Amino acid sequence: MLKPRFVVVSFFSGLKGGTGKSTLASNTAIALSQALKSNVLLIDLGMDSTATSSRILGVNPDKHGAADYINGTVDDVDQVISRSPVMPSVYVVPPGMLRTWQLNVDPETTQVRFSNLINHSVMKTVAQAVIIDLPAHMDQAITVNSLLQSSIINIVLDYATYSDSVAQEIDKYFIQPMLLKGFKKIVNIVLNKAIPGLDVMESKVRSFIHNGEFFVLPMSPIVHYLTSIMKPLIMYSPKGSLADFRIPFDKYVDTLTKQIKAILTGTY
Repeated sequence: MLKPRFVVVSFFSGLKGGTGKSTLASNTAIALSQALKSNVLLIDLGMDSTATSSRILGVNPDKHGAADYINGTVDDVDQVISRSPVMPSVYVVPPGMLRTWQLNVDPETTQVRFSNLINHSVMKTVAQAVIIDLPAHMDQAITVNSLLQSSIINIVLDYATYSDSVAQEIDKYFIQPMLLKGFKKIVNIVLNKAIPGLDVMESKVRSFIHNGEFFVLPMSPIVHYLTSIMKPLIMYSPKGSLADFRIPFDKYVDTLTKQIKAILTGTY
């Protein structure tokens, strides 16, 4: 059986922003680099003026990045890759200097150049895992290509009464079409910022898991604060609400690590 050299993991919340997806993606990158004992590459596609994933990992987003490469402004991946000063085993491709995903290239070229960005960046960084942070209201061609390239898709949802509707929309328009065409995917559901008393949400969204797992991460004031100052929670000693958050977060990382290793070893 052919074994892949790396595994792509996308973090996606459909059209819903503010789910904590970028916080989760950036901290997962650090955690996976430690768990896998290998380099990890994070591609931040968030052109929302914050570039949260890049900033949490200590990378200034005001440089060439993913959009510039896909648009053809830059042809050398060395110009778009930055090493995280927070965790040297994590590399980051920021969104880029362009401030729009309305690129001057056709969908076919977009697909080829996006694939090249991933493959060439992996060759440069020797990463075993690639994390793609997909923002809300993303260009359709980039979104679809990101999901097609991904072996694992983490759907990150608010812990709210409408989350099943968001999950249903993602499943109908993005996940099911890929599965029907024979693409093999692990689709995990992450209910983020959990609030006591809304346990009914778990039963509503479990049906949208495909070959994956279900995770619930609690609301944490400390996590919110660290994100607001663009600091990775995983680099801090777990105390107070951060300790309560780290217990399920560490279990989530352990499960995700096992999924990645199963794909890398060909046992999935």
